[in-house]
Amino acid sequence: MGIFKKKKDYFFESFQILATYAKDAITKLEEGLNNFDPNNLIVLKNSVHEIEHNADLKKHEFEERLAKEFITPIDREDIFLLLDKIDDLTDSIDEISYKLYIRNYQKIPANTSIFISKTKEAIESLLEILDQMDKISNKKVMDPLLNKVINIEEEVDQLYEVNVRDLYKENITNYMDIVMSEKIYSYFEYVTDKCRDIVKEIQIIMYKNL
Repeated sequence: MGIFKKKKDYFFESFQILATYAKDAITKLEEGLNNFDPNNLIVLKNSVHEIEHNADLKKHEFEERLAKEFITPIDREDIFLLLDKIDDLTDSIDEISYKLYIRNYQKIPANTSIFISKTKEAIESLLEILDQMDKISNKKVMDPLLNKVINIEEEVDQLYEVNVRDLYKENITNYMDIVMSEKIYSYFEYVTDKCRDIVKEIQIIMYKNL
């Protein structure tokens, strides 16, 4: 006789589903920046925004279900707040492609790929946490996963500090180039901040359910 795996609660699944849009968005952005072409910025903007728009529709679907649900696995307010913070993460990625377009970037700094890679790692690590939300009351399971995202966010903070300082130390005559490069680094630092915000919300939920 086979062993049947218990199906996860609808709302625990909803967290992971919604965060998958963030992973799709950062992957699409990564593709565009790894093959950067200023003539394709409008295409990149629209592609990432489509993912963000679909995430909004899915979030609305989850919220509609939440409004009708009588019993939820954790507090209704916590579900709403966590869905909102996950949606903010996808919005922050959409904002990058939007700003690249409206500010008409013609080039990106050399170390952008490092920031993309670490940001994507943070989002993938966040998905690992959300996959374990049915174990929210188990600190031994949750703490290492939560700390992994926190550590990545701190790494990106350090990357930002080092790389921005290097920009201002280099002999660059065009000050606008420095400012535009600093902005790009800050966009990705902001996305990892959003990952950290989600972790903080999950920590609150965890301690409420111990």
